[in-house]
Amino acid sequence: MTRSRRLTSLLLTAALAGGGVLSAAPAHARVDAARPLGAAAPCKRAAAGERVPVVHRERDTPPVTAGARVALARVAGPRAGARNPAVVLPRQVRIPVRVHVIRGTRPGEHPNASRARLHQWIGLLNRGFAGRQVAGGESTRYHFALAGVDHTTREAWWHASSFDARDTQMKQALHVGSARTLNLYITGGPRDLLGWSRFPWQYAQRPRLDGVTITRKALPGGGLPGYDLGDTLIHETGHWLGLLHTFQGGCTGAGDLVADTPAEASPSYYCDESRDTCPSPGSDPVHNFMDYSPDRCMDTFTPGQAVRMDRAWLRWRAP
Repeated sequence: MTRSRRLTSLLLTAALAGGGVLSAAPAHARVDAARPLGAAAPCKRAAAGERVPVVHRERDTPPVTAGARVALARVAGPRAGARNPAVVLPRQVRIPVRVHVIRGTRPGEHPNASRARLHQWIGLLNRGFAGRQVAGGESTRYHFALAGVDHTTREAWWHASSFDARDTQMKQALHVGSARTLNLYITGGPRDLLGWSRFPWQYAQRPRLDGVTITRKALPGGGLPGYDLGDTLIHETGHWLGLLHTFQGGCTGAGDLVADTPAEASPSYYCDESRDTCPSPGSDPVHNFMDYSPDRCMDTFTPGQAVRMDRAWLRWRAP
């Protein structure tokens, strides 16, 4: 889908809807290029020996409202008076990371958050954002550095879920730093969630709620088959830097407002490189960090996503 088509659809959606949520199609839905939109089509089967995922991440961001889509459209590409990230931003943007380790009060309710593990997590972030998970991966300018860690024992916070009252209370109590500081919360979380994040345009209204939460099971060695290599941390930090899901809006509408991420009807839960769920050009971006593929499959951002992060940084985190 070209950028002009996406922006046109965006403005029409904003004008007609006046708000609402961009939601993915159900995970079982598929639209085939050879079929008219809305026609039934079978699911793709998992690869031989691949387990069916038991976790979902549809609640990993707040709703993307019509107002947010319009704001994103304004930073999505060059416009009169826009600052050029390549000129304004330094070659490397260093982001301090404050890690908040939450523990429960019952046996086993604590993550392995040794100093070595903390540096492992930061290293994982840096490899992903430097494009080093795959040959020829897209390098961004974002580099993360551990700026501090604290440990809190609170049963309710250990079980916090995305954007619920416990999550809000935890972040209001622990958040430190500015819009440029990545507050990373490590919790037990609910059974079916890996992590969640706020978007950069939400910082001004509720700064103390800004940050990324990752559940213990989604970190390296967390024990959840398919999702315990740590790429959820990269995925959620991508949201924190202004990226939407690659399947945002399905096959129609504005999509994720990044021209080089092909539209897809629903999240990818497997590493099926032949997956092509929308009639617009391009196979589904199953290797993209902003899809829902297993960790072994997620390994790259696109050049357009790197530019999006730069423009979002200038608009919402750098000022």
